[in-house]
Amino acid sequence: METDLLIIGAGPAGLNAALTADREGARVIVVDESFSLGGQLRQQTQWFSNLPGQYGKKRGTSVNEQLINQVEASNVQVLKKHTMIGSYLNGNIGVSDGDKTYEINSRKNIIAPGAQEEAKVFPGWTLPGVMTAGAAQILINREKVLPGKRVVMVGSNDFSLEVARQLNACGITVAAIVEETNCSDGELVKTVENVPVYKDSSIEIVTGAGEVEHVVIQTPDGLKEVNADLVCIANGFSPILEPFEIMNCHFVYQKELGGWLAAYNIHLQTTNPSCYIAGNAAGITELGPILLTGEIAALSALEAMGFISSAEGDEQKSRCWRELANLESEKVLKARTEMIADYHQKHELDLPDYFMKIRGGKMYG
Repeated sequence: METDLLIIGAGPAGLNAALTADREGARVIVVDESFSLGGQLRQQTQWFSNLPGQYGKKRGTSVNEQLINQVEASNVQVLKKHTMIGSYLNGNIGVSDGDKTYEINSRKNIIAPGAQEEAKVFPGWTLPGVMTAGAAQILINREKVLPGKRVVMVGSNDFSLEVARQLNACGITVAAIVEETNCSDGELVKTVENVPVYKDSSIEIVTGAGEVEHVVIQTPDGLKEVNADLVCIANGFSPILEPFEIMNCHFVYQKELGGWLAAYNIHLQTTNPSCYIAGNAAGITELGPILLTGEIAALSALEAMGFISSAEGDEQKSRCWRELANLESEKVLKARTEMIADYHQKHELDLPDYFMKIRGGKMYG
């Protein structure tokens, strides 16, 4: 099997990368382990306003539907229920459907596997009824199943509180929000009305006869016991690394981007010249920047393969980076641009002029 561009991951970054490459006439294969396209967008019913201009304000599921419709109308070849399992000595990539293994000869690769939710361990964390916030969102929005009647939410970031709102809208009582620090977002917390918020607190133990029944919270004022049958953990996300390990990419640690991730340059090219990175794998961020990293990676690969000129590539990537800088949170953008600047310095690479103009002329790093 041969192609110009192989994309691992059919989330928003991977799909947007595929569409960008297809528009320039490149042969594209997208591989995803799931039976349907869209990654985490499939259950994100919340509204997003920090999107590239062509999207406007939309629900995550609507953005996903738009991307899927465009892919289905394109020449992109999609391999669902296939997993990247290795690379050959000749640089080709092996993918499997669980029965057969296929060798794909690609000129360039974009790896966009997304991110994984981080667990939190406490006594009773293996009881049925303890799950990540993302798992709860899948149950209510994709599977149409109520995971419980009373929930304790562990973590008060924007994602956890959005899931808490969605659970509440389904008739599930939010019994408490537990935050280990004292810096939960007050405005976000207000959107979940009449819910006790325990700051500087943690889960002491979860108990029950074969399932969650009681949650004991260690607070500054002592132990608080809450009756609940559901505990949702929102302990943040970290980039998925395994495909980059297979491709022998180098890694760096950047806390604001989610921890360890593959190092990359301004073109989203990793230390493996054939491999580009996109989406949350390139740093935990929001939907708008996720889409734009897919486009940047595709433009870089297209330029390297000769589908677009260097001048056109620079023009298009400059537009994407400017838009990304306007959409991404300042702390994430700062971490991302610092990492890129460090990469270029370490490898003695020049940075393009447009990078210096990110955020009104202020270049981080």
